[in-house]
Amino acid sequence: MLQIGLTGGIASGKSTVVAMLRQLGAGIIDCDQLAHDVVRPGSFGLKEVAEAFGPQVLCADGSMDRAYMGRVVFGNKEKKAQLEGILFPLIQREIDNKIEIIKTKKENPVIFLDMPLLFEIKYDSYVDEAWLVYVDPATQLSRLMARNHYTRDEAMARIHAQLPIDTKRSLAQVIIDNTGSLEDTEEQVRYEWRELMKRIQSGE
Repeated sequence: MLQIGLTGGIASGKSTVVAMLRQLGAGIIDCDQLAHDVVRPGSFGLKEVAEAFGPQVLCADGSMDRAYMGRVVFGNKEKKAQLEGILFPLIQREIDNKIEIIKTKKENPVIFLDMPLLFEIKYDSYVDEAWLVYVDPATQLSRLMARNHYTRDEAMARIHAQLPIDTKRSLAQVIIDNTGSLEDTEEQVRYEWRELMKRIQSGE
């Protein structure tokens, strides 16, 4: 079964495209949700994180203090790599489990891995192809500021924490341009889906 990495930049509208693909019949694996699941209260993953970074990573309710962990790893490559070394194998196992479930049900012709940091963590080498939900940098900035009520500097800091959207565009095999209207985006998604089904049926 074909596995496609679906990604985008912050505020690019990836969730909108995910909903469209799900409606068309795609199997969707929400990798962000899996990343949350592996550190849910009482989980092995959270226990490992607490042992590595100290009990201060835990909130009073037993959940992970994400704001604290963000401060710990931000700008610290060693700490970031240490955290990823704990979490990535657990997330990968969950992804594999979800893939097997979708394959067993035989209800979906293709699996999309909804993964915001697909290129940043170089996971694109593990999928058959990569799709990008794209908006131009100026639109990305204005949408993020409007959506999250960020100042320009706050929005730019979050955008710069990811690969530039135009760099991602150069790495993806399929581009869904979400700069225009919702109708324009849906038309592109439906077109790419039809082309994808043709490729699957022809065995390409």
